[in-house]
Amino acid sequence: MTGGNHSNPANPPLQEPGAVRSASRWLSPRRSALGLGEHTAPLLAFVAVGMAIGPEALNVVSFDLLARFDPVVSIALAILGVFIGSGYIRVRGAGESRWVVGASLQALVTVGSVWGSMYFLLEQWQIPLPVESWEAAAVLAICSAASAALRVRKSAQPPLVIAAHLANLDDVALVVLGSIAVPVIAGAPSPLAAVGLALVAGLIIGIAGSLLFMRSENAPEYGVFVIGTILLLGGAAAYVGASPLTTGCVAGLWWAGRRTTLMDFEMQRLERPLIALLLIIAGASIQFSYTLVWLTVPLILFRFAGKLLASLLVARSVDLPAGLVGAMLISPGILGIALALNFQQVLATGSTVLVSAVTLAMVISEMSLLLLSLDEDTI
Repeated sequence: MTGGNHSNPANPPLQEPGAVRSASRWLSPRRSALGLGEHTAPLLAFVAVGMAIGPEALNVVSFDLLARFDPVVSIALAILGVFIGSGYIRVRGAGESRWVVGASLQALVTVGSVWGSMYFLLEQWQIPLPVESWEAAAVLAICSAASAALRVRKSAQPPLVIAAHLANLDDVALVVLGSIAVPVIAGAPSPLAAVGLALVAGLIIGIAGSLLFMRSENAPEYGVFVIGTILLLGGAAAYVGASPLTTGCVAGLWWAGRRTTLMDFEMQRLERPLIALLLIIAGASIQFSYTLVWLTVPLILFRFAGKLLASLLVARSVDLPAGLVGAMLISPGILGIALALNFQQVLATGSTVLVSAVTLAMVISEMSLLLLSLDEDTI
């Protein structure tokens, strides 16, 4: 969740429609879902590596080996949750409540439209799935709604800053939905109890971690404390049957006003390799089948339609052109694949068709955007 600030973003002047075409020169060249830096390889590069070494290709990583990566996935989800929680506080503190409402609304509209459309098709087609049609549609909808984190240049105009915030702040609504859906789809006896335990665990670990960080006297010791705390966040969520995104997000909210430069450095050192590994695991998990095709194609179309509908509904509430909002929301985000892997963990069915569909849909969506060359002439 990254965004930019401006001296007076609260009341941006309305842009003419033609001004939307110049949006990209105010955006960082790094627009793909990782959002880790301007020269980081895009989402599809890491997924392609995973596909190449996975069971469907070279079989360097077998399905049995993939199952052993569950702890790594939990840790990566936890640290992603930390960045979402702390990033929310930073962006929220610089803006207005309507940005949060608009971002949440666009995420919910996308989830609702994709879920309804996919559920209708799955009920009609009756294709074999590892879960009920409504559950599969919910997983696909929640995962597909994520938008890429965007970095905006300091010289960006206020409308571009706000539009980027609409993409960056949607993570919070999706984490909430995912936190509830994970124990429900996992068949937990009491999903609300699992979510409640995860919230309490995240807060307790967050408080304990901040106390440890304050007592740290040198960088190596600080790094050990950070790594240990992230491990606890991921492990605690897995133990209670909840999403590590939940515990990580709560800890991130607590740490938001207490983070130091050294803590940011240690977090970023963990974030980049873990998220890259997350994408490689997702790529290696892809199993090609007719079912995958029947899921992926409509998912891409419904996601695109859902984002366009969301941009039309939200743009008016924030006084922005719908074209600008849509251009910011359409790029897929890493959170979608992370949630898909989280659902894959708790399903424990042996089938990877849902995470395969989400990953392939995100890759195709990003490839389409690259081929369309979202520059001054197209945004």
